[in-house]
Amino acid sequence: MRHWKFALPAAVLIAFPVAVQAQGTGGTASSAKVESDRLAAATQLVSLMLPATQRDAMVDQMMQSIMSTMIASIKGQPEIASALEQPKVEAVFNRFLDRQRQLASDQLKAEMPGMLTAMSRAYARRFTTPQLAELHAFFDTPTGQLYARESSGILSDPDIVEWQRNLMTKSFARYPDEIKALVNELEHALAEPVEEPKA
Repeated sequence: MRHWKFALPAAVLIAFPVAVQAQGTGGTASSAKVESDRLAAATQLVSLMLPATQRDAMVDQMMQSIMSTMIASIKGQPEIASALEQPKVEAVFNRFLDRQRQLASDQLKAEMPGMLTAMSRAYARRFTTPQLAELHAFFDTPTGQLYARESSGILSDPDIVEWQRNLMTKSFARYPDEIKALVNELEHALAEPVEEPKA
């Protein structure tokens, strides 16, 4: 049986959105306008929280966490693990993952200005100018700067990585039943007679 030819690509496609979901599941922020003074204060705060000299390293660290969790979950699937015992399959798969990691990292770095703008607007909506000043004062302290440096690395903490791995394993486990249910519903829907419009 060579089901791995279908299981492997499907697992990768499933894992990417699940891995991203694991990093955060917040709702869509309001598009309401923000006051200019709050936006200016928020922009200064975000620049302090994410120094230009550290942004690339933060992105690389975040992508490493996401990809490591995703890869561990994919390789944990029995059929895929069996396929990866073949050296040629494993080599191709590893090249694919390296390519995806690099592409994702490059894209996130290229989109960083947009993310900083979005973060500034998000902070400006949620905090008043005095509150933003207090946050700025905190992040200007040694403890605040340490937090800014280490916060992205929290995602790589062994306990969080283990939680993410368990989350993805449970997600993978339900996909076969979900796909089967989807196919059954589609077959049922397509088999139903189409009602003719009444004159």
